[in-house]
Amino acid sequence: MKKILGLILASVVLFFACDDIDDNEGVFGSVVEGLTEDVAPITKTQNEQYVLLEDYTGWKCVNCPAAASLIEEMSDTYGDRLVAMAVHAGGFAVPSSVNNNLDFRTEYGERWNEEAGFTQYPAGMVNRTFNGSSRIYQKDEWNVAVGNLLNTQEHLLNINLGAKARNGKILVTSQFVAVEDINEAMSASIVVLESDIHGVQFNSDPAYGSVPKIEDYEFNHVLRTNGLIGTINIASMQQNETLTESREITIDPQWQLDNCKVVVFVTRDSDGQVVQVNEIEL
Repeated sequence: MKKILGLILASVVLFFACDDIDDNEGVFGSVVEGLTEDVAPITKTQNEQYVLLEDYTGWKCVNCPAAASLIEEMSDTYGDRLVAMAVHAGGFAVPSSVNNNLDFRTEYGERWNEEAGFTQYPAGMVNRTFNGSSRIYQKDEWNVAVGNLLNTQEHLLNINLGAKARNGKILVTSQFVAVEDINEAMSASIVVLESDIHGVQFNSDPAYGSVPKIEDYEFNHVLRTNGLIGTINIASMQQNETLTESREITIDPQWQLDNCKVVVFVTRDSDGQVVQVNEIEL
């Protein structure tokens, strides 16, 4: 199964109030880049509510392999309706010679990690919704939270996608289709996720024979680089209205494109919660 390692591209979303955000950025910080008039053919459509699960993790986290295994089980249960992204951040993600200095950290992964207040790993966010007074869900809460949102979250929007690699860039076309009238500001972000990267992972999961250090671990859903592409702004839309935009993403030579996916997710500007998400393989 293809895994995903991330790069957050479009607008990188600051989904918490922040005093030093520019006045013209609203709740979300963004760098507008990569806009193009070229269009990639739409090959991935959507007509259901999907959920984004962000797994905050690190190679030194002994409990994180069990969380990754749980995500695979959940993916078998929910299929395409679950989109997973692993964010390597915090102290457990700091590289060293022990893991051959393999570094999955990203600028915005670290920022999200700090803003959300992660102190224990593995933990995550589910559509960036609130879990009591914070957005953090412990691993054992993920399955119930995802199932509840798939059954109860209001289905406002569909995201249809096209993506192709060309001339050192990934061309991503996002087609947003309003299921209901939308009368509030939203923003869409693009992330590229690479899969099937192998390296050292500390472990306590009996599924791996309780081996304390896995030398050839396959990392899944990892946020991969810091590239910024910009925000797609959705101010208001009428039911069945369609908004289409294309962006170009510079390809990092280290990526294995056959193992990459592009993820597009829409967040509500007022509270940063995810309204809809979809993904497409290259």
